[in-house]
Amino acid sequence: MNYQIKNEKDNKSLSHAVLLILDFFCIWGVWVGYNDLIELLIELGNKVDTISFGSRDGFYILGFGLPLLHLLVIIEHFWSNIRKYKRIVNSAVIILVIILFGIGIIGSSWIKSKVENAGYVYCRNASGISALARTLVYTKNIKICEELVEINSRNR
Repeated sequence: MNYQIKNEKDNKSLSHAVLLILDFFCIWGVWVGYNDLIELLIELGNKVDTISFGSRDGFYILGFGLPLLHLLVIIEHFWSNIRKYKRIVNSAVIILVIILFGIGIIGSSWIKSKVENAGYVYCRNASGISALARTLVYTKNIKICEELVEINSRNR
């Protein structure tokens, strides 16, 4: 029985170590998304000829989900009174996930509308599709789009 308790503690420690590593990568992903957004806004300010971004760039915010859930597990471990409020905590977690998805949807739409409102034209033929997202390419005008498509077709 003593061996079983020690083994459970080792498993919990290993689980927390793995979750900490995953937390790090999630927060890194949010940081990458934030930097992409800042770079896009700088490009808009500089009025560059071509702007490209992922169609789901707003969803980088979901990277906060796992670290927040992990933090909740740690709080539950050290503060046993939280178990009394399990129903409220579960509801709060569900609401948090819905809010993060909502922010992702709104963020993605905001990015696209910000670029379109800056006067850029969607260049469908230069845009690409990957397994996870679509890369949207916007140009200052149709002529730049046609040149970009021609360059891309030569490089293939």
